[in-house]
Amino acid sequence: MFGNLALGIIAYSAGSNDVLYCCDNGTADIFLLNLDSLATIMTYTTPGTSPSGIGGAQTRLYSCDASEDKNYEHNPSTLAVINTVPSPAGAPNGIGGILTRIYGCDFGTDLNYEFNLSTLATINSASSPGSSPLGIGGISARLYCCDHDADRNYEINPSTLATINSASSPSTLPRGIGGVLARLYGCDYDADLNYELNPSTLATINTVSSPGSGPSGIGGLKI
Repeated sequence: MFGNLALGIIAYSAGSNDVLYCCDNGTADIFLLNLDSLATIMTYTTPGTSPSGIGGAQTRLYSCDASEDKNYEHNPSTLAVINTVPSPAGAPNGIGGILTRIYGCDFGTDLNYEFNLSTLATINSASSPGSSPLGIGGISARLYCCDHDADRNYEINPSTLATINSASSPSTLPRGIGGVLARLYGCDYDADLNYELNPSTLATINTVSSPGSGPSGIGGLKI
């Protein structure tokens, strides 16, 4: 159902964290966005046909592709692929991290994963809080995920992946969640919107139309 969805978002600007990236299902592009206005600054081509998540830890950037069943590490300035690794299962639909740790989720297995930053090998896995995980990512020390069927956003423990808090998503198909060092974002595929969220309450702070037609991931570098 979600093999052709393609959106991810992340923040990077040489030496700062004041812009945001997202990618689009219809065009298979990654858009560099302004962190405050969410306006497009630059456009890149994705490495696969169905990019399904993008996010980072410190200055390292990653994405995943549902159709290709792969996780990628990118050069955060050029988005050139540095490393490509098969995902742990068959439907990767989110990747993102906190300051020094990186995570992914799989729609088919209903699992959240922690990966090795360099090899992207699985370190840990646990059942997601809902039945249809479609995004994962965090801010400096706090980790979040979202679920389509439950229509909820969750804060989860970075070590155990257990639920700490949850709230209804702003719309009907949450497709990504993540952030930069201290700011959290989400996106919705059906509503075609990107959001800034309160990291503690998960309430909406700001809402902006996405640059494409199918946002499906959001996150950022932690600089």
